[in-house]
Amino acid sequence: MQRNRDKLLNTVKREVLQLRSQSLHHAVIVNLVRQQPPQQLKRSWDLEVKVGKRPIFQLPAKVNIMQVFDRMKGKLLILGNPGGGKTTTLLELARRLIIRAEKEANTPIPVLLDLSKWQNNNREISDWLVEELKFQYNIPNKITRKWLENQLLLPLIDGFDQVSLELSEYCLEKINKFSVDFQPKHLVICSSFAAYKNCQNKLRVNAAVLLQPLKNSQIQDYLLVARSRELWNYIQDEPELLNLAKIPLMLSMMTLAYEEILIAAWRRITSKDGREKYLLNAYIRSQLGGENNYKWYSKNQEPLPEQTRRWLTWLAQRMAAENTQEFRIEKLQSSWLDPHGELQTYQLIVNLISVLFWGFTFGFIFTLIWELKEGLISGAIGGLIGGLIGLPGLKNLVLRIVLFSNGHIPWNYRRFLNYASSQLLLQRIGDRYQFIHHLLYKHFTEM
Repeated sequence: MQRNRDKLLNTVKREVLQLRSQSLHHAVIVNLVRQQPPQQLKRSWDLEVKVGKRPIFQLPAKVNIMQVFDRMKGKLLILGNPGGGKTTTLLELARRLIIRAEKEANTPIPVLLDLSKWQNNNREISDWLVEELKFQYNIPNKITRKWLENQLLLPLIDGFDQVSLELSEYCLEKINKFSVDFQPKHLVICSSFAAYKNCQNKLRVNAAVLLQPLKNSQIQDYLLVARSRELWNYIQDEPELLNLAKIPLMLSMMTLAYEEILIAAWRRITSKDGREKYLLNAYIRSQLGGENNYKWYSKNQEPLPEQTRRWLTWLAQRMAAENTQEFRIEKLQSSWLDPHGELQTYQLIVNLISVLFWGFTFGFIFTLIWELKEGLISGAIGGLIGGLIGLPGLKNLVLRIVLFSNGHIPWNYRRFLNYASSQLLLQRIGDRYQFIHHLLYKHFTEM
């Protein structure tokens, strides 16, 4: 049991470090502030706390999320706007909880979970949690259930706002049922204000932590520290652009993509969505036109920007069709092929190679044993059988060939995904990949 605990704790620790090191705020610190090694990621936004029916109160800047967690006995709801710092706050809490769990053997193990993967109103949260720990961390189901029963897991659940609208109420009820059935000592859930506000019921937690938009003074401080005084001079008298900068994710993108932003063109855009799309496109251009560390591709061998956009757009659209936020190369499916041509080509090639291979193999063997006539008959039978059973690994190979020949993926797909992660368009967590943020993921699906 201790060995499994150490294994899970080390894996979660590595995952948290990976996610934090691939954040946009971390990139600002390393590339613009040029801190080496980078400092701890400090929050720029204010935290407010709501406990029961008491008035909301603001926390001093020096109070961290771990102190709030302890004071509220470890049952929290973290609320904020999209891009407002919810995941960053959750990862900071996870980092501190891991340090505590490493020092105290009886402390519950923090685990990161994404509710966007829960998409069945009949599915219990406990069953989903068990399956996710098996999928993400390879922890046997029996051990996970024992940990749940003994209150030795600390679920840190992100993505309530990514649950479909028709399922969000069911999901909330299932979380409350999980709290009653298993009585976890601690439970933390993240959601956008809008998604939680739309629910009639409320979560059984001790307090809600409210992440507030950035103030103008906080935006100014951030940009001056990031050596982006010129950007501050441009946006300080532009109310619409300043409102966009109040979202921490957007502020980091502005800072990183400043050289790709034409302020005069940006200020002429009248809609909020239009301004967001302009910034996201500028960010993509900056990351694809920026410095390549040549870790994944040799100089002048990296994909062209338009190729990267096309491959990431296809990936985002296929992920959206499957209703998933994460991707594994091993999970490439023939269902991702266009049914009007690509799928038929794939099936034809797989069947043809299987028939020819098994037909030739059976025919050759039986010709050696008996006569040509028996060999031909055996070959025909073998071909029919081969068409049914196929060849190990053939389907995956043909799938890759069809996707590559139709321009959906490069041949060395893993190298490309790692490259996209190094350019901060994707995040890599072990052998799993996800877009750097849901807003960017959504943007690619609409491209």
